[in-house]
Amino acid sequence: MKQYSEVYSKFVKWVQEDMNKTRDLVNRKVFSLVLWCLVIPAILSLAMYGLRKFQIFIAFRYVDLVLFLPPFLFTIFYLWPTFRDLPRVFRMGGLGSLLEESSVEVKWSEDTAARMSKELPLTQGEWKVVSFHLSEQIKRMESKNRYLSSLVAVVLFFMYQFLDIGGGIEEVQETGVLGVFRTWVEQISQWGAQIFGIILFSLLFYLSGLQLQKHLVRYEGCVKRLVLGRPQEQELELQDS
Repeated sequence: MKQYSEVYSKFVKWVQEDMNKTRDLVNRKVFSLVLWCLVIPAILSLAMYGLRKFQIFIAFRYVDLVLFLPPFLFTIFYLWPTFRDLPRVFRMGGLGSLLEESSVEVKWSEDTAARMSKELPLTQGEWKVVSFHLSEQIKRMESKNRYLSSLVAVVLFFMYQFLDIGGGIEEVQETGVLGVFRTWVEQISQWGAQIFGIILFSLLFYLSGLQLQKHLVRYEGCVKRLVLGRPQEQELELQDS
């Protein structure tokens, strides 16, 4: 069992190193997002404030629209591949686009499985053990994610309740049937906004946890691919046949 735990530890280390390569690309995208959508507009805003403060540049009335130019250019830059592929997607249809995306995922799985088999020379039994432990880990993450999302919803609910209690009981200022009805509608709308906020935040928390599971599920597919047979071995079988 100690040998199997060491094998799984090697696999986890390899996955972490492989995910760090993708994480560097994501970090660069996040840095570009912060730079073009936050830092540059802030610098432009300070520059425009200084120019107007010292009455250097006050000729143009709608010069504030320049602040929206960097985020707009950034959005166009990153969405341009999607806009460019829209005609092809409409020609292929929804099913064709889905099948094309699945073929890209299969290619990634094949390439990753080949690198995994080359850099982690494990036996067939060891890959089965890795697949078993990884599947169990994904199940534990799913149950943990559901538990934490429910816990977040409960905590937010009681937090709203304590805030309402701390604010005191609101006195009904309206009189008559119409006033009572208006007060009742306002209370219902307030409760609806709180419930919507709780559901939205819990959903975002749950989806953020699903992102981690998504990466592990992709690597689980690669491991199952190696359990069925290494890519190199299947290529040799095809060549021999």
